[in-house]
Amino acid sequence: MADDRSPNSQTRPVQQPQGKDRDPMDKSAPRLPHERDESSDSQQSEPRPEMRQAHDDVVSGKVDTDRGTPSNEAYQKQKRP
Repeated sequence: MADDRSPNSQTRPVQQPQGKDRDPMDKSAPRLPHERDESSDSQQSEPRPEMRQAHDDVVSGKVDTDRGTPSNEAYQKQKRP
């Protein structure tokens, strides 16, 4: 029986699996958006200055002065029949 495969024959490129069928450890293919967002190596940055300031404020005993909660409570009271 003759081998139908020759060096000049046309072959289709191998399709890389996508989504849940893709090997997450395969470094040759770019990561999907959710894989970038949820990966542990994407979380290795320094805290943003705003978050550090918020932490320091809470630790030092400062109170949140945002008026969102009282405003929402007043709105809910007005909305009731």
